[in-house]
Amino acid sequence: MNFLKRLFGRSDDEESGPDLPISLDVEQRRAQLLRLERALDALVGAMKEDQSRLRNPGWRERVAEYGRLAGEAMTQRKSELARDRMLDLAFEVRPVFTGPIPPELEAVGPLQDEVMAAADALREVLPGERDAS
Repeated sequence: MNFLKRLFGRSDDEESGPDLPISLDVEQRRAQLLRLERALDALVGAMKEDQSRLRNPGWRERVAEYGRLAGEAMTQRKSELARDRMLDLAFEVRPVFTGPIPPELEAVGPLQDEVMAAADALREVLPGERDAS
């Protein structure tokens, strides 16, 4: 429930009522989208380094997915920002590994962590984005 409150711009102190409007901090959001774009690009680069893994169709599809998401982050960053589009993007991002990372792919771990942190940051309402009027 707390997750939904944060998603719709409410704090724990607020009573139930209509959702508060969100006025995006365009400068901060563009910086966050750039962070996600760069993190995804770095992850794609690391994933492409292991040519033997690229023969695996699932691995190739995941590389393509991250490339597509990086492109979407760039597109959003360069266009008019919309909270719903940013949230859609943030919720599309998923980790490469949900369990232990294989030893031969440990370099992917920090890159995956940065991608997930960048996506998580887009989900949060920034200070000053809530319109209390």
